[in-house]
Amino acid sequence: MAKKNVPRRKDHAKSAFFLCMLSVILVFAFGLVLGKQNPVSTEQTASIQATENIPTENNSETEIIPSESEPPTETHYRTASNFWSEDAHVYLRVNHSKLLNIGCKPDVNLSSAYYTTSDESIALVDEFGTVTGVSRGECIVCLVCGEEVLQIPLTVREMTVQNGCTYVDGILIANKEISLPEDYDPGMLPETEEAFHQLQEAAKAEGLNIYEGSGYRSYDYQVNSYNSLVRAYGEEYANRISAKPGHSEHQTGYTVDCNTIDQAFIETPEGQWLDQHCHEFGFIIRYPAGKEDITGYDYECWHIRYLGVQAATEIYTQGLTLEEYLDVVSISQETSPTETQNVSTGEAEEPVTEIVTTEPVTEPVTELMTETTPEITETTYPETETEAVPADGEIMDAPLIAP
Repeated sequence: MAKKNVPRRKDHAKSAFFLCMLSVILVFAFGLVLGKQNPVSTEQTASIQATENIPTENNSETEIIPSESEPPTETHYRTASNFWSEDAHVYLRVNHSKLLNIGCKPDVNLSSAYYTTSDESIALVDEFGTVTGVSRGECIVCLVCGEEVLQIPLTVREMTVQNGCTYVDGILIANKEISLPEDYDPGMLPETEEAFHQLQEAAKAEGLNIYEGSGYRSYDYQVNSYNSLVRAYGEEYANRISAKPGHSEHQTGYTVDCNTIDQAFIETPEGQWLDQHCHEFGFIIRYPAGKEDITGYDYECWHIRYLGVQAATEIYTQGLTLEEYLDVVSISQETSPTETQNVSTGEAEEPVTEIVTTEPVTEPVTELMTETTPEITETTYPETETEAVPADGEIMDAPLIAP
């Protein structure tokens, strides 16, 4: 009987083995089925957590609000449209103050506005918009009102006097109030000649003829020129159209009178071209129309002054005079003791003798006259014979017909 039971035990063992293997296969297959229904890996889980704040198609325009721990952002100002500066660029000298010229729409109230400057080491500004130059340089003055801000570029210049010549940021200046020494005699400067030659060639390419009518003039030459005008028309008229000796731009070596010395020149193609293009070659119309109260001279469409392309272009595009650009409009009324003193010591003393006018002046005396007395007097200068002089009554650098 024992021999017959041995094969059965072997059959039972095989059956158990196959059942065990079948169970393992079923468990594995069941796991695969569950995995296909919910296939989430560890990497996918981390990715989902990292992208929870990414906006979907339905909320792509939703702003992400920063947490409370993040610092608030600065106020965003927009460019001012309700108020503006009448000056595109403000030019100021050291120790000189100027009130900003602000315009605004009728319904705009600027009472709550305030001023700031980007660099107080260069310029200061008070609550009323008065800026004061501190040191040479450039900065921005801002006028803030509500959510609007107006930014005004500001350049602070420095005046110096060297050997009796007055410079503002290296630019030589001679006008009604600032003079050159009697012995300042540079002749026509090479840079002026070169720039004028380039101007001539550019005009020639357009079929225009611009030539030098008058260039450099010495102090002695101006003595004779000025005196001839005084004798012919009186001192008031002479001061309006001509410079006293030492005050002539022609003595700087940077000045050219083009073509004919006549107001009709502006009506010619050459005159109009010069007015519109001379800044491209570094020149400005030194005495522009409408600025007589600033320059002290009548409009001279033929008179150009060399400054360099950058300065000339800035003056042209902003419609300024050289006095405004250098901030020397009324230097005799300066509040800066240092600069006023320097300018005074830089001026050459002029030999003066007074003569009584034989014919009374019929025109009213203007502000160009320094004194007003019951008996009108004129200022003349000793004649020199170092250069050709005009005959009595001959007019130089002026229309031949008195106004």
